[in-house]
Amino acid sequence: MAQATCRAHRARSTHIGPAHIRPAHVRPDRTRRGAALARTVTALAGALALAACAGGPGDRGSVTAEQFYQSAYGKIDELYLEPVDMRRLVMDGLVHAGVVVPDLTVTMQPGGGAVTLAVARRAPRTFALPAGHDAASWAHLAALTTDWTVAQSAEAGPGDQTRETLFRAMLEGGTADLDPYSRYSVPAAARTERSRREGYVGIGVTLEETPRGFRIIAVAPGSPASAAGLLVGDVITAVGGVPIDATGGGGPAMTVEAVMTRLSGPEGTGVPVRVSRTGGMVTVLIGRQRIILPTVTAERAGAVGVLHVSRFNAGTADALAAAIRHLRDADGLGRPTGWVLDLRGNTGGLLDQAVAVADLFITSGPILNTVGRHPDSVQHYDATPDDILDGAPLVVLADGQTASSAEIVLGALVDSGRALDVGTTSFGKGVVQTVAPLPNGGELFITWSRILTPAGRMFDHHGLAPALCTAGLTDAAAILAPLRAQARPAGTPAACPAERNRPAPVDLTVAETLLTSPPLLRRAQLAGQTLLADQPATEGRP
Repeated sequence: MAQATCRAHRARSTHIGPAHIRPAHVRPDRTRRGAALARTVTALAGALALAACAGGPGDRGSVTAEQFYQSAYGKIDELYLEPVDMRRLVMDGLVHAGVVVPDLTVTMQPGGGAVTLAVARRAPRTFALPAGHDAASWAHLAALTTDWTVAQSAEAGPGDQTRETLFRAMLEGGTADLDPYSRYSVPAAARTERSRREGYVGIGVTLEETPRGFRIIAVAPGSPASAAGLLVGDVITAVGGVPIDATGGGGPAMTVEAVMTRLSGPEGTGVPVRVSRTGGMVTVLIGRQRIILPTVTAERAGAVGVLHVSRFNAGTADALAAAIRHLRDADGLGRPTGWVLDLRGNTGGLLDQAVAVADLFITSGPILNTVGRHPDSVQHYDATPDDILDGAPLVVLADGQTASSAEIVLGALVDSGRALDVGTTSFGKGVVQTVAPLPNGGELFITWSRILTPAGRMFDHHGLAPALCTAGLTDAAAILAPLRAQARPAGTPAACPAERNRPAPVDLTVAETLLTSPPLLRRAQLAGQTLLADQPATEGRP
């Protein structure tokens, strides 16, 4: 899951963020909430991806439909978890295109050997379907239908726009029946997602579009923008000497994409940025650097260290290790006697980062296994020596939005006996996607392997149940009462609903109480062991 850090698979990024947790990260919101909000969302998305892709797949000039489909369908055919029916994949895409592309009608001919396309009232055309399931043949058909539709629709709008609409429709319709997580990400969304996974080269600001320019609504701590003195509320009026507002330079107003392009550039180079603020105009030269969005926060709660991980990107493991060292070595406070790893709401991210985070705490044994059809999808990950907490007690918090990479960490820490889990059943996304770049700058997220925890548990669709279930409860005393009442509780009930958006203080209070009361923590651990012994065997587990 990281930029090709899956040990035997280094050409593709591997990702396991869930596709259908809303509002998470996978499919763009298709609702329309007004032009003003749309502009703001566009500006914010652009800010996240500032200069994320300079020199990336989207900078390769015009891409033909033949190139696009040969790449996309070839990768699905090669990498998907199970053999793919290419006829169904392409025909589902055509049917979807007939729904979403204006004036396009798609009709399957009797006998299923041909398909007829018509655009508005223009003369229709019938295309013969390939006889077999060869991906290249079906990609050629998709290219023929796309090129013909673009030509027929030329009067309705720009050809490139129609082509991209068809690319999206064909792949969205085709991948919809594969599984909930395989999907196509259009170039703009792919840039944003890459920036979240891998970081981006830029100056470190989040922008909001205004009539005067782009207002800064956030400045990343430690970023070049912060070092240069840019402030929240500043309005960027020129980048690289070119005014953003038409009234400032006499030319057309600069678009979000143009701002992104001008703020981007090789790492280590500088860009002059002019901002308007109370008191006048300021122009500063700002160096560009790689910025990885923060995913870790840490704090002390008395004797307990609390670690929050929001998702897994390229900097998560290093940031978590640094946060632990900071809390552990803070002058005058002493080392925390216990730790909480809060994974609630963590919808996933990069596989290698999940492995690296689990490895911070586990000294030996397996972290996870993955199995799939492609040889490179069969992976085994073991822990390396050393525990960054030196054996201090650890409690992991999870809820119904704890998914994929977060579930890998959860399963590894629990199955190894390193941590006690508290909360609700997790989301249940037990498969891995490989991220395949496409020649137009878009990306395909292709499910290619299943995940097994160290104990051999497969958790796809049903999640991981906690040792101490807090579902439906909002009072810490009530949650802990059974542990206080019995020397060895009978274990967590089998049903523990996967609740989302748990009240933040409750589960954390439970964890802190357990960590400051060793006898109570031991009872909870025993209850969890009882639950594990009582679980029925699952697929892949004797």
